[in-house]
Order: sequence, then C-alpha cells, then structure tokens
Amino acid sequence: MNTLIAGGIVVAGRQAGRAELVLEGGRIAAILSPGEPLPRAHETIDAGGLLILPGALDAHTHFTGSNEQPAAELREGTQGAAAGGVTTILEMPHAVPPATTLPAFLGKRAMAEAEASVDFGLWAGLDGANLAELPALDAAGAIAFKGFLCSGDPAGRATHPSGLPRLSDDALLQAMTAIRALDGLIGLHCENHDMLIGAGARARTLGQDGRAHAAAGPELAELEAVARVLLCAAETGVRCHIVHLSSARAAALIAERRDPAQVSVETCPQYLLLDEDDLQRIGPVARCGPPLRQRAVVDALWAHVLAGRIDTLASDHCPYPPARKQGISIWEAGMGLTGIETAVPLFFSAAVQERGLSLADFARMTAGEPARRFGLADRKGMIAVGMDADLAFYDPAVRWTVRGERFRGLGRWSAFEGMECQGQVVRTMVRGVTVYRDGNPHVAPGHGRFLRRRRAAA
Repeated sequence: MNTLIAGGIVVAGRQAGRAELVLEGGRIAAILSPGEPLPRAHETIDAGGLLILPGALDAHTHFTGSNEQPAAELREGTQGAAAGGVTTILEMPHAVPPATTLPAFLGKRAMAEAEASVDFGLWAGLDGANLAELPALDAAGAIAFKGFLCSGDPAGRATHPSGLPRLSDDALLQAMTAIRALDGLIGLHCENHDMLIGAGARARTLGQDGRAHAAAGPELAELEAVARVLLCAAETGVRCHIVHLSSARAAALIAERRDPAQVSVETCPQYLLLDEDDLQRIGPVARCGPPLRQRAVVDALWAHVLAGRIDTLASDHCPYPPARKQGISIWEAGMGLTGIETAVPLFFSAAVQERGLSLADFARMTAGEPARRFGLADRKGMIAVGMDADLAFYDPAVRWTVRGERFRGLGRWSAFEGMECQGQVVRTMVRGVTVYRDGNPHVAPGHGRFLRRRRAAA
C-alpha cells in the first residue's frame, strides 16, 4: 500500500518548496516536483497550506525518572511527543533503578516497547563504578552514555533513587576513554560541583524566590565545566555531547575551541524564551538546572543559535506530578520543566516566525543534526528517498496558547503557561503511520520501535 501526500511545502535538506511525497512500506519512496505525474495511491492526504517537516528527534527526555508511574508516563507522554511533532525520543537513563546495568537497561527497553507511540532510543548512565558494564550496555543498544559533573548532594551522591551521582574528574576521564574504545558518545551535564554547592548554600540564605535559585547556579559554574570537558574530550578523543547549554559565554568557548566532528552542543527552549525575571515571576514551576539566565545572556545565546553555532534543540522534558512543582518552596521543587509537547512548536514560533531562522536550519537543529550525532541518520532526521516517513505537518497560520492542563501525561503544568505561538502541529506520522492528528492520538501504545545507533564502518 502506498500513500500520496499532495499540496504541501516540503522541507527536504536545504530546500523548501512545493512537492508531493509518495510513502511506501513506512519509508519515503519518491519526492515529486509540481507537474510530475502522480501515482495511483491507496490513500491521499491533502496537505494544502501546510508545511511538511522532518519529524523532530528529541535527544533529551526524562519520562521514566520524574514520577512514580513510568509506564503510564511513557504511554501518555509519548502521545504528547507526537502532538509536538516529535517522532523519535532519546530517553535519559534516570529510572528506579537507573540504566547503569544491563538488567536495568533491558527493563527500560521492554517497558518502552510496550508503551511508546513514537520511536525511541535509550541512554545508559555513568555512575563512576560501572565501567565494566559499558561494553554490554553498548552491545544492548545504548544510544549514548550520560554523566553528571555535579550533584545537589555535597558528597556528590545521587539525590534520588532514579538519579546519577557526580563523576569525579578521574571517573570522567576513565569513562571517556572507555567510551572512545566503543566509538560511543558521552553526554554531560556541565556545572562545577564545588561552585554549585557553595553558591547554593549562600543562596538559600537569600530566601525562596526565583532570584535566589538563579544565584545558586552561577554561569561561571557552567563555563568552567564546559572548558574542562572540552579539554578532556580533546585528550581522550571521545565524541562528546554537551546537554542543555544555558550559557552564552560557554557557547562562545565551544565555538572557539571544539572540533565540530567531535563535540556537539544542545540548548532548550527555556534558555531561549525565559529569563531570570520570568523565574522570579513564575517561581517553583520554572525551577531547572542550569537555572534561567539574565536577559542579556538569553539574547547572546540567541545570537549563537542564529549563527549556526548550536547543533541541536532538545526539551529536557521532566514531567513531575504537579505536587512536586506547585504550592511548595522553590528549593523543594523538582529540577526540570515539562516540554515534550511545546519544545519544537515554541522554537518554530520564536526562531522561524519571529526571528527568521530558515526552515532548513530549523529542520537541521530539530531533526537532521540530532539524528547524525546519535547514529540514526541512515533512516531518521530528514525527508529524502529511502528514509523513514517520519513527518510533522505544521499549519503556519494557526495561533495557539500554551495551557499545561491540556498536556498528555502526568506533568500537566508548564513554565510557558499563557505563551502565544504561531504555527501548530496538525498531524504527525511515524514510519508512514499517522500517530497524531488534529488533537487526537491515532495509534495504540507500542507503535514505537527501539532504535540502535549505526556504527561507523570498520
């Protein structure tokens, strides 16, 4: 059976223009220019007035580590991913227990295979003591390995059973060396542990508002840790991904010092759309780490995005139940924001519609580059013949407002509450199957498939 998608503006590679897509067997079988003969199709989708973009690949989600119902969150939350134009998620290792051992990793895989509506890959975790586990985790399909250079605990322990401890500098070097031998990728949360512990202790004496929380995560702590990671990555030769960058100074340092083939960097919508004044206004709901920065930092980070110096966009989706974000002290609130339904559409509105980012660069940051960095570019990340038919249909004329109570999943709240956006996802397809359309899911749980990275040729 084949499907014809007619009348849309298709974003394929660096080109965006009117084209018809032919889908067959879950893949893109043909891209036809206007005027070319159209094949007979079992199904025809009228995409007139719509933009057709490659489905987004969100490389940073926490479905299983933010609440006590991970299966339900995967089931409902990945429906939310589809509603946000996300066709592939890469789930972080946080869970009870975290995916630092082969049994824990395989348990997460089985749960996601039963529940996910979109395709998925799984990160494995680094705890400073599981070097011997890394080859087995890699063989089992770990998409990458996640480590933290900091912890909220002064001794560096994990602060929750689902979390990971801080890696010492020696443990970081050992992990980098081991992952380099696997031709793997290490992803790092970059903040200086000692600086955070000291700043956090002083900030708590200032009160319980947003500015106190901002003071607990100084930009210098991020800048120093990024510089250390760049040095260690160059020394070991490991491929490295710096997650959720909030610091424009760190972005400048990365652009100056890195080998782009070796080191990649992501940012998140919260660091582009919210600032310290918003943190003060919103309070615990907007608590995340690193914290929201001052407006001058946000504006400078935008300059790096528009100049092409930031590789990927991710959500860092943390669907805490409302009780862990609302009506409590900012110091008690969960560290992270919901974002799987809003991250890519918010970025479309702010970057493409408001600031003139090209559709090609939008697709690069949300789909093409994350697919390439995580070894999935042979089938994911762009609209091209032979690729998986993972597609997001946007109506650029629709204005809509973020309302957290409408989210799918358990985290029905948003730090972006009330924000108006231009351009809405109206349909999402994963491997040629419509998984979301006009506000409703269209597949049963379990449609999503487990993805392994493609290994470099020997």
